[in-house]
Amino acid sequence: MIYSSDNFQLAATDLSNHLSCAHLTQLQRKVALDEIKKPSWRDPSLDVLIKRGQEHEAAYVEFLSKKGLKVVNLNGQSIEGVVEAMKQGADVLVQASLQDGQWMGYADILLKVPGKSKFGNWSYEVQDTKLAQNTRAATILQLCLYTDLIATLQGSSPEKMHVVKPGDNFPTEEYRFPEFHAYYRLVKKNFEQVMAGSALSTYPDPVDHCNICRWWQVCDKKRHDDDHLSLVAGIRSLHIVELQRQKIETLEQFAKADKLEKPERGNKETFIRKQSQAKVQLDGRYQNKLLHELLPIEAGRGLNRLPEPNEGDIYFDIEGDAFYENGGLEYVLGYACMEKGNLVYKRLWSTNRVEERRAFEQFMQFVSEHWKRFPKMYIYHFAPYEQAAIKRLAHVHATFEKEMHELLRAERFIDLHAVFKEALLASVESYSLKELEKFTKYTRKVVLHDASVARKSVEVALELNDFKSLSKETIQIVEDYNEDDCLATEALHKWLENLRAELVKSGKEFLRPELKTGEASENVQQLDTRSQALFKALTEKLPEDRSTWDEVHKAKWLLAHQIEYFRREDKSAWWEFFRVHELEHEDLLDERKAITGLQFVAVLPKEGKERNTTHRYAYPPQELSIDEGDEVIAVKGEKLGSVRAISQENYTVDIKKTANTENMHPYAVHVSERVDPGFE
Repeated sequence: MIYSSDNFQLAATDLSNHLSCAHLTQLQRKVALDEIKKPSWRDPSLDVLIKRGQEHEAAYVEFLSKKGLKVVNLNGQSIEGVVEAMKQGADVLVQASLQDGQWMGYADILLKVPGKSKFGNWSYEVQDTKLAQNTRAATILQLCLYTDLIATLQGSSPEKMHVVKPGDNFPTEEYRFPEFHAYYRLVKKNFEQVMAGSALSTYPDPVDHCNICRWWQVCDKKRHDDDHLSLVAGIRSLHIVELQRQKIETLEQFAKADKLEKPERGNKETFIRKQSQAKVQLDGRYQNKLLHELLPIEAGRGLNRLPEPNEGDIYFDIEGDAFYENGGLEYVLGYACMEKGNLVYKRLWSTNRVEERRAFEQFMQFVSEHWKRFPKMYIYHFAPYEQAAIKRLAHVHATFEKEMHELLRAERFIDLHAVFKEALLASVESYSLKELEKFTKYTRKVVLHDASVARKSVEVALELNDFKSLSKETIQIVEDYNEDDCLATEALHKWLENLRAELVKSGKEFLRPELKTGEASENVQQLDTRSQALFKALTEKLPEDRSTWDEVHKAKWLLAHQIEYFRREDKSAWWEFFRVHELEHEDLLDERKAITGLQFVAVLPKEGKERNTTHRYAYPPQELSIDEGDEVIAVKGEKLGSVRAISQENYTVDIKKTANTENMHPYAVHVSERVDPGFE
């Protein structure tokens, strides 16, 4: 964003930034007007990305040149120079300056294609070189803007726009501009209206963009100086808006409020719990120390989730790259367990799919043998990611599925994040491992900022298939960070066990979970044996390197995966069912296939030949993907009925009940998505 000649010059980055954070737009506006200076902070990992991005673009340009295309580098030339090059019909234009009114930008590549334009029987389409294997929304907006600017220059609108990725022969994704045009126009128009008006008073509410924003320290300081409500752990924007309506602006005011009004949207019990969180944070601030308070004890939750400690217990943590091609890559499997009286850390690296499979098999082989030695052992982790990743790896690689399901049936994965959140309120601003480990005596070897930079460098190298370029220091930092997470998980487990013991001495009662073997039913065992034999027969002679497969190899692999397809889908549906039933109200707000905070409104008149009763419920604002006719299940309950109508404008849902559920009024429901595979 630049201010020149009484006007703001805008770029694609300004547009995407505005969608991410309206406050950022106002900060950039002040910088352009020279009212403030932008911070000097810069994420070092960005330098790595910029350098690799430039190398990727240069390699692609060379690739096009070797194909015999005429390449013209326009870097630094005016818009007139770009128009002249387009008029001359060059095949490839590199770093073309584009401008129309207040909008400007530099397109990585303009590629000549057949089509009518004011220059003749050719026109140009935008190609953007990107490192990421997954195309983000901001990239699409940038392509739309550049395509729009080209349309003005050549007198015709390009049909397509392209993203060029790293890889053999530079795989390219195509997008049709008309499919995104309406949304792009709406976003652009709204942003232009904001910039055409006077400066707006905005607040630095925390958003996802904070993680990569140069202003994050400035905004974070502002929130702390103001004692802003966003500092309450787990609070949502919905809660903040409601509290501000009640003239409550700070964490301290919230903690000290004598009485909360009934919220216009949301459940009052949720606000009461958030107030308890604010109180313990305020007390911790006054006393200048970490505090925690015990929540009401519930069967099967909180400290009741903790099994009897065992010398065979494993502490597990994964480092994964969600943007690695075709579904992400779990590049470090780290675990720690006792050996000869000492807690020993081990890690397994993966830099590609083949290595990921080997690492997973090696880890599962270790766990299987370890379980036999220590029948009462459990695998401890923090947050749900590790368990979800193990499920994915078993299914994607079609290996150790039987052993994985045995671990799940035996409930051998223990999520300490869930244990802590269900058991305690703590005087922290977030319930992350890095915050909660402060209750323990564990000290990390790696500074979190250094770890973040190193992990980003590793993930970029993985996505570019360039792992060998990484320094030993970078790899060591990632390993040390993963070890920190494993050992911090063990330290937190010990702390929770010591707390449990103290509470038992004080008269509190807790139960240990039932020890389960994970043994499957006889029918399931027979199905497993049969399917594994068939799978092995089809795949045992396939080359390990999939890049060498011919069509026959691919067909055998595909056929082998059909054997377990319906059982896998059914298991995934049940996993999703149980996952949703474990969620609290705040977590359910993020589930698009669930509605939480239901409040009974009225009984609706029956329509046509309807026999069953339909009830209308109101619910607080939340993003939903639920349609009429969907069957719904009460969270922590049974099948309730089906959706007769839903209004996302009025925040109401009409549920046609079954004969057995007419008197049930659940707090939350979710869509039933399981399809019966037809066997037990």
